This record gives sequence, structure tokens and C-alpha cells, in this order.
Amino acid sequence: MNASIGGLSFTDPWLLPALLLALLPLAFQGLRRFAYPSLAYVPVDWPSRLLQGGLRLLAASTLALLIIAAAGPYAGGGSVSHVGSGAQIVVVFDRSGSMSEPMASGWDDTRKGESKIVAARRILLDFMHQRRGDMFGMVAFGSTPIGVAPLSDDRPMAEAALKSAEARSMGFTAIGRALGMSLDYFRDRPYTAARMVLLVSDGGAEIPPADREILQTLFVNRRTSLIWLYTRGAREPSVITVGDGDGDGDAAHSSQSLSMHQFFSQLGVPYQVMEATSTADVQRAIDQIGKLTNLPTRYQEQLPRRDLATPLYSLALLMLALLAAAKLAELRTWSA
Repeated sequence: MNASIGGLSFTDPWLLPALLLALLPLAFQGLRRFAYPSLAYVPVDWPSRLLQGGLRLLAASTLALLIIAAAGPYAGGGSVSHVGSGAQIVVVFDRSGSMSEPMASGWDDTRKGESKIVAARRILLDFMHQRRGDMFGMVAFGSTPIGVAPLSDDRPMAEAALKSAEARSMGFTAIGRALGMSLDYFRDRPYTAARMVLLVSDGGAEIPPADREILQTLFVNRRTSLIWLYTRGAREPSVITVGDGDGDGDAAHSSQSLSMHQFFSQLGVPYQVMEATSTADVQRAIDQIGKLTNLPTRYQEQLPRRDLATPLYSLALLMLALLAAAKLAELRTWSA
């Protein structure tokens, strides 16, 4: 249970009532006493009395510091503003079973047999490494969308989420729900940079009419552009060269992909489709995306909280050393 008191936060605030124990050294002297008939005629030793009061105050302060440190105090790290050149990008990554298939053509010998998901993942990682001013988030989807990385400047988190994306053999592809989840990343976020949803998919999915209406409203209200990196395989037809007689494509898949492309074109926001039939195509598409997103962006970096327990323990240790030195210097016998 966390609690905040006077700008400080504590991980274990239930220990704070124990601060009353710090009054004990002020109530009791804790000094050695000697039997002596009378000190009535001995003048007052003010340096000794001041030393005695100082030692009692030191003991009380040491005990209070130990109790406060045990309660786990910390201060919020706050935030710092950054201005960079880039955009807020949410990657919507298809991990359905068809993404494990090779692309249509054009593979060189070093990448021969590389699947669509492996090629897209590898090149997107390079893109993230190069775009230090961008903010990235990620949604992975198959039959169910999963928000695997929030939209932030935490680059290691986004890269780890992308590395973990693996193809799964599932029949239904929830692309509409995945796009809706990606747009939800921009909710209640101030518009300080270009916003973009980067859909990486080989198509072949239906978006129900009800979902289309919701998506169109969200895209417009959240001022988000869409880029579809269409990772075509050997069985997927082109959505750009429709009617050119690509007879190798599956008819159902062709209808679904074309329907998606037509819907995206009517969203009312900037939209581009980039077809990729080889690893070189994927790289060219990513390079083009980099040019489109090279705009000024402002964002807040949340700083980690500052632990205050360690310096308090260190100070308490120093004060304990002073008390121990005073104890060693204490007079043990008093001869008459």
C-alpha cells in the first residue's frame, strides 16, 4: 500500500506511527548513574548538560530516521519535455498463421525461404533503431488483439514486443478489433506529433460493417493516418493492380483484401498501401514511411522515482557511529 505525505510517498506507510518511539530517548536519560552523597554545592556544568541534551536529541533523530527509511520513502521522478523529429506510431502486427508463409518472389540467396513475419519483424526492428525521435506502441493480433506495448518512448519495451511476435495458426483474424485497440492508444493524449497506425498484414480478413463505422469515427476524431504494409505472399493478389489478371491469387482472399483496401481509402484520413512481395520491397516501404513521419514531435518522458531510503539509512548509520563513539567515551568509574 502506497501513501503520500507532504510530497513524499511511502511503500509501507503503516510503519510511520512507530515514530512515537523516537520520543523515548528524550524521556529517559539512559546515562550511567553514580552513588554520591550530594552535588548541591557543585556548580552547574553547562557544557556537560548541552552535550547530554545533544546526545539524547541525536538518539531520537537516529531512531526516527531508521523508522522513516524502513517505511520506504521515495519522491516522484516527474517528467521532462523532449522535442524530436518523428511521430507517434502504433504498429498493428499480424501474427496469423499465413504470416509464416514466404512472400511472392524476389528473395535473394541470403534470405531465401524467409517468412513474411520474420522479414517484417527484422526490418521493423532496424526502423525502430534508426528512428530515435519516434514514440512506438504495438498491438499484435491473430484471432484476438493484444496490446503488447503501450505508446511511449520506452524503446526497449517496443523492440522486445516486436521480437516476441510469432505466427500462430488461427482461422479468424481480428483485424478490425486490433485497429480499434491501436486507436485507443491516442485517447486523452494531447496532439503534439503526427499520429500513424502502421498495419503490417497480408490481408485476408473481414471487417464487419458495425466495426467499420466505429473505426472511421475514431480515425477522424483522433486525427490518425493509416499505412498498410501489405506483405503479399505467393497466394495473395495485388490490391493495387486490380484487374491485371493475377490468376494465382485465392478468390476469397482477393475479395477480402480488396474490400479492406477500399474501406481504408474511404476513411477520410491520410492512407497509403505499400505492397511488399520481397524483403527488398519491405525495406523500401519502411524507408518511405520514415520520410512520411519525419516531422517535429513533442513528448513527455516520465522519469523514474527517486529512492530516499538509502540516503536516510546512510545518515542514520553515521549518527549511530557518533552515538557509539560517545558511548565508548562514557565515564565508567568515578572515584571520590
